[in-house]
Amino acid sequence: MNAAAGAASPLALADAACLLPTPALLAHVRAALALAPRLVLVVRRATAAPSPACPFTAQDRWRWLRDALPADDAARIDLLPLRELYDAARELRAIRRALPADAGPVHWLRAAAPGLDAPALPPGWTQQVAASDPDAPAGQALAALYAAEDPRAQLGHWQDSLGPAATQVLADWVTGGAPGEFERLRTDWRQIAHELRVWSAVPYPVVKVTVDTVVRAAGQVLLVRRGRPPGLGLWALPGGFLEPDEPVLDAALRELHEETGLPVPLADLHAAVRGQRAFTHPRRSQRGRIVTFTVFVDLPHAQAPPVQGGDDAAEARWVPVEALAGLEARLHDDHFLMLDAFLGLLPD
Repeated sequence: MNAAAGAASPLALADAACLLPTPALLAHVRAALALAPRLVLVVRRATAAPSPACPFTAQDRWRWLRDALPADDAARIDLLPLRELYDAARELRAIRRALPADAGPVHWLRAAAPGLDAPALPPGWTQQVAASDPDAPAGQALAALYAAEDPRAQLGHWQDSLGPAATQVLADWVTGGAPGEFERLRTDWRQIAHELRVWSAVPYPVVKVTVDTVVRAAGQVLLVRRGRPPGLGLWALPGGFLEPDEPVLDAALRELHEETGLPVPLADLHAAVRGQRAFTHPRRSQRGRIVTFTVFVDLPHAQAPPVQGGDDAAEARWVPVEALAGLEARLHDDHFLMLDAFLGLLPD
């Protein structure tokens, strides 16, 4: 982080996720630049796996925005990639750790994104909420691309609202991005859209409940590679949906056995349970409101038992705990945060 602001210099802070250089995002950045000589731009979802809602890396997102800004404006901006923690106070602590130690008053122009928590600000900070979500046009355009039979033709309908820079980014992505990546994310989006259509017939908001298990043995954690969309090919904790007639712990251990074939007697698994936690943030899954109960099983085995993928899992594998940080960008949804909750992978 550039510390050139100095002790008495005010600092502007702004946040966004997709960072496609649409007129809406550029206006958001210009408004933040008007607040102080320097701007720290917080890029949300910076460490997560590509998803239909945010398919691009933080580095690509920043490069596109920088290229769309006047050089003098771009030179006043420092990038702060932010891990999505679904905890406003914890995210604020991460932001403060990354800011210059001698920064002056901080003026935060917060994105008006649905479900984005507002943290309690420290002394000397002020905030204002943007009039609209700077990522909304990009999100609408991405949904239209995923839904279209001919995505390239669909881009022509969005040129006015996206602007030339963002339109070109999306055109390049659809036609020349990483092989198969657009199609994989479009498949994910269509599966999610199908599920949301099915549940829309229910005359009240639906909250779905899932169960996952963190299993540690001999310094390793058991993961599965998803065999179905959404998240096809990504790594995840073994788990699935809670059945109407089963307790949470029974469901978690059932899914664990179905997806990994873990050859440990049920009584031994019960004896090795060291904790349970609910993950409830409304934005943690693009599939709608999902509450996940996660069980932590710490096996005393000197060697990790053999496993094999089954049911929805294309593969099951033991991964060393120290290798999990390098796997974060290939983990489904917030499963890295679930691992962190029990294994302490991140600073508080």
